[in-house]
Formats: sequence, C-alpha cells, structure tokens
Amino acid sequence: MHFLGLLGMPRRIPDYPDAYAGWNAISSSGSYISVIGICCFFVVVAITLSSDKRSAPSELNWSVKENSTTLEWMVQSPPAFHTFGELPAIKETEN
Repeated sequence: MHFLGLLGMPRRIPDYPDAYAGWNAISSSGSYISVIGICCFFVVVAITLSSDKRSAPSELNWSVKENSTTLEWMVQSPPAFHTFGELPAIKETEN
C-alpha cells in the first residue's frame, strides 16, 4: 500500500487504473495472510483457555529431569514466594 501511494494511486475509489494492478494484488494477498494469522492466533487462544490443565501447577523437580546443577534449576517449579531468605553463595561447579 505504501508503494501504491507513492505511485499516485487515489484512495477510496471503487475502480483503479490497470497500472496499479500488480501492487494492488500484492497488497490484497498480504491482507489475506494477515487475516489467516489473526484467525490462527484466536484458535490458539481458544484452545489454551479451554485446556483443563491450565490451573494445575507442576510438581516436577526440574533438576532431576534436566540433570542441571545451576541455581535456577534447584528449586521446585513453580518456585515458592521468597524461595531464598538471603542470597545464596555462588560457587563454581564441575562441567
């Protein structure tokens, strides 16, 4: 649409000159792609909101599953409020 305006295509007319047909086709196909993307977004939102597992917190200890030793993986998921009373000392570990 930007290029159509630069080329001088008038706005809000029911018919346009054939010189603008190519850019108008590109503009129209882009709007169809946008509509398809918006519809996909709303489908994903509807599926997410209708899911039964959305309110169940995970009881998995991520450090066991991932075999990680960094601090952020040592707490339960989701982490409790004020997980650490004071900042833990960070020590170098084996890699």
